[in-house]
Amino acid sequence: MRNAYIFPYSGRNKNKSAYNPYIDDFVKSLSGSFRFLNLGKPSKTGVFDILKYIFKLDYIFFHWIEKLPEKKGGISQVIMFTLLMYSLRIFRIKVVWTMHNKFTHTKTHKKLTRFLFKVLLIKSHLILTHSSEGISFGKSLETKARSKIKYYPHPIKDRRQVTNENKSIDILIWGSIIPYKSIDLFLEYWTRQSYKSKYKILVVGRATSKGYLSKINRFSSKSITIKNEFISNEQLVKYINDSKVILFTYSKTSILSSGALMDSLGYGAKVIGPNVGGFADLAKVGIVTTFQSFDEIEGLLKKKIEKGQEKTSDALEKFLKENTWEEYAKNVMQFIN
Repeated sequence: MRNAYIFPYSGRNKNKSAYNPYIDDFVKSLSGSFRFLNLGKPSKTGVFDILKYIFKLDYIFFHWIEKLPEKKGGISQVIMFTLLMYSLRIFRIKVVWTMHNKFTHTKTHKKLTRFLFKVLLIKSHLILTHSSEGISFGKSLETKARSKIKYYPHPIKDRRQVTNENKSIDILIWGSIIPYKSIDLFLEYWTRQSYKSKYKILVVGRATSKGYLSKINRFSSKSITIKNEFISNEQLVKYINDSKVILFTYSKTSILSSGALMDSLGYGAKVIGPNVGGFADLAKVGIVTTFQSFDEIEGLLKKKIEKGQEKTSDALEKFLKENTWEEYAKNVMQFIN
């Protein structure tokens, strides 16, 4: 069995809204082929922690490297990461990078993120992406990396339950309330429309800042409810079962794939989202409905709510069976081997 390191792996509290189960699911799915040496040993020093294992490793798996400059000692970590990437060949360590996004979701450190991406595109043994757009995006930064970039949809868990027939929420927007999701821009647009009072909207999730929350709260009304709270899985199931449509309003500039999208589909929800990344891929097979601009959303809502889409259910059924974490691990190992 090959020795590996997973990054990032920090002291994450699973009861907090910042917890993302992706890393745990990723490690579990590949545990039959790799021994992750840092598992159960959260790092407090970022990429510097890799040095403790450098002589024992065969592989390093990187995720969300675009966030590195934003971390504590970010510049030092970027320097360390760069030196590490250009030294790994000496230690015969291979790098597998999962490209989750196009750059960073924030407006800061974009040049540093671009630099980090170019280093990874050049030095990685394998690059995984959950969006076909990730292939063209990676190629646009480094042409020679094209052959190393492999697309496979974001794995999904089938957690569908019997849903309520009488749903009280027309549109559910859930997850962290954060600027790159453009929730404020959507609500600003929506409140100017004549049909706004026809639909009940619930925005629920933990806001990342008081300033952004105040932007969102000013749109609260009889038809728009905003809840600044962490959502447990149990609460999420109730919200989704009580909603006719899940809406994603993400900005197109940074996103490639979305775990929240897969969670929503895994619970059997009808989804409307931007025509970008993983949303666009799933729209092509009839699972997700996408929009180019907010002007299209009301028309799409009518089709989803009033007419329904049996075809979507059939396509989703097939997708849920073919894109499990187990199937994903098999494909990753084929790519690696």
